[in-house]
Amino acid sequence: MARNGYFGVKNTHIALCTDTEKLTYDVPTHIPGTVEVKLDPSVESADSYADNETWLSSQKDNGGSGTLSVYDIENPTTRALVSKIIGYQVDAGGRMLLSAEEDPVPFAFMCEQPGSAYGKRKCLYMCKAKKPSTDAKTQEDKPDITQIDIEFEWKPVTLSSGWRGTGYNDYFGTKTYDDFFEKVDTALVPVTTTASGTTSTTTGVGA
Repeated sequence: MARNGYFGVKNTHIALCTDTEKLTYDVPTHIPGTVEVKLDPSVESADSYADNETWLSSQKDNGGSGTLSVYDIENPTTRALVSKIIGYQVDAGGRMLLSAEEDPVPFAFMCEQPGSAYGKRKCLYMCKAKKPSTDAKTQEDKPDITQIDIEFEWKPVTLSSGWRGTGYNDYFGTKTYDDFFEKVDTALVPVTTTASGTTSTTTGVGA
């Protein structure tokens, strides 16, 4: 297998969550102009001690926080979508209204990291954004394009299969890679490997 490294980011998509209990989503929409994506998972570890040794070790994935930096939300479709996830609104003339009492709509975040040999695509199920920040400053000799930074958090969810997690990664060469951005896949079922080396599919809550 060829050596691989990931370079850059593209193909950012947002899918509005239409039902947080049933985990249903709109069709993902492409957000053009991605400059940078920062993702910082929040994982807590704890050790319990007894008999002068570590008795139990546990780890909990609480989701995480991140920032989506983009250049352009001038496209009317993009503007309407972004306004929903940050708790703003759009009027009939296309202006973005900086609403004070509108709740941000939860969403799934999707993007792609191209690779030297093969790429990776990521989906985070349950994200919620904050109001964006923007730096606007005077022009200098070196061009400096203003970008919009949208901070967001994501949390774990429990799927109908009983699996609990924050999302999934897909890799070039899988059967689902080409169609990755067509929908948010909530039918994930992990495969477990037994001590004898055989695999089985885990289904059912608590399985």
